[in-house]
Amino acid sequence: MDGRAQLRRAGRARTAVAPSFPSDPDALLPERRRSCPVCDAPVGRGRDGRPGRLTGTCGFCRTPFDLGPDLAPGTLLAGRYRVVDLLARGGAWLYLAADERTGEEVVVARRRDDTRTPELLLDRPHPALVGLRDVVDHDGVRLVLDRLHGTPARGPLDVGTAAANVAAVVPAVAHLHALGLLHADLKPSNVLLTDRGPVLVDLGSLRRTDDRTSPVWGTDGFLAPEIAPGGAGPSVASDVFALARTLDVLLGAPVLPHLGGGRGATALDPVIHRGTAPDPALRHPDVVSLARDVDLALRGAVSGTTLPGQPADHGVGVPDGGHRVHQDDPLPHPAPRDPARR
Repeated sequence: MDGRAQLRRAGRARTAVAPSFPSDPDALLPERRRSCPVCDAPVGRGRDGRPGRLTGTCGFCRTPFDLGPDLAPGTLLAGRYRVVDLLARGGAWLYLAADERTGEEVVVARRRDDTRTPELLLDRPHPALVGLRDVVDHDGVRLVLDRLHGTPARGPLDVGTAAANVAAVVPAVAHLHALGLLHADLKPSNVLLTDRGPVLVDLGSLRRTDDRTSPVWGTDGFLAPEIAPGGAGPSVASDVFALARTLDVLLGAPVLPHLGGGRGATALDPVIHRGTAPDPALRHPDVVSLARDVDLALRGAVSGTTLPGQPADHGVGVPDGGHRVHQDDPLPHPAPRDPARR
């Protein structure tokens, strides 16, 4: 073997192959769910028979994007939590990790901001709330959570089942409020149906009730009207609104009412109308009151709680009609927002 061949062989031996996750990131974040982090325009779409990529440049605002995992397999967090695999991609990636001290599986999630607000939950668990084990710093604030097995709540459900799923997580929301915290992203997919019953998950948007400066995160269709530039911002009242909308969607209403769709009338409609009143002062004062009204309505003790001047339209200002849109179906994407107007 000549010297050049030896060099080529040595060069190949030194080339390391980057480790990959057992789960495919492209499958966990399908093309229809990829959007620009800056302007919300669709990105990462396939073309001419070629699949879309998780990295690139937004065609609308020209900002580079990278929607791929931000942790590599094998990454060790806080000298204890070893990243093993990908679980899902919502607002950020969820990772399966191994606690090397206990041998248990845990979930690692990134906070949507760099505050350590969830630390208020450490040693203050609730059985209907995903358990928080640790808060660590690793390229941002990471939450170490209990590994739960289950499926997200999905509509349409019958009245009793929808009400039971919501009622089961009301104590968890009330627990957060008692600690001076807001969940700030209540929706059906954050209600996990487990073998121990419904559990409220996703602490990534958790914020203090007195926080008036942090960026506001949430999901279209569950954001109260006052969560808008110049509005009052997140509050207990906006969590009430989102929980009432969660009940509405579980009953079969569309997530985005302006796209059309509807459902049949139910005994819970007056309660939903009040819970989603445009004026926060007209809603239930807290989530426990909302749950109480749901229980009374199911027993036929509540009627006519729609408030004066409030339309009978599930409380979101758009009459029923058209086809049903499921909460997890692909939706027509709104016009991208102009990043210059942020």
